[in-house]
Amino acid sequence: MEYKTVTVRKQKFGAGRIVCLTIGILLVLFGFLLSLTIIGIIAGGMLIIFSLPFFVMAKGGAKYTCPNCGYKHNGVASGSVNATCRRCKQNIAVNWIGPPSKNKSDKAL
Repeated sequence: MEYKTVTVRKQKFGAGRIVCLTIGILLVLFGFLLSLTIIGIIAGGMLIIFSLPFFVMAKGGAKYTCPNCGYKHNGVASGSVNATCRRCKQNIAVNWIGPPSKNKSDKAL
């Protein structure tokens, strides 16, 4: 297999990611407090498990197209240096570039 590389753009840490992180933290805290009682152990554990997708959404990521087979529904978590295509199982190196800036002086160049 030959070596493939894909370039993806980092996402900004926007309002949606902050809301997801806040909801995740609140659910973990409430689940922990609920699990301190004997009756609430199961419900607290379920709340903590339910909060995990909110942390995943707050971490962020990017979608990319496989350079080997052209499959478009691949995703990579933010900060990962490699990924694997879901269809052809090709190992792909990931190059991250910064988010687009709002400076108009950068766009003029």
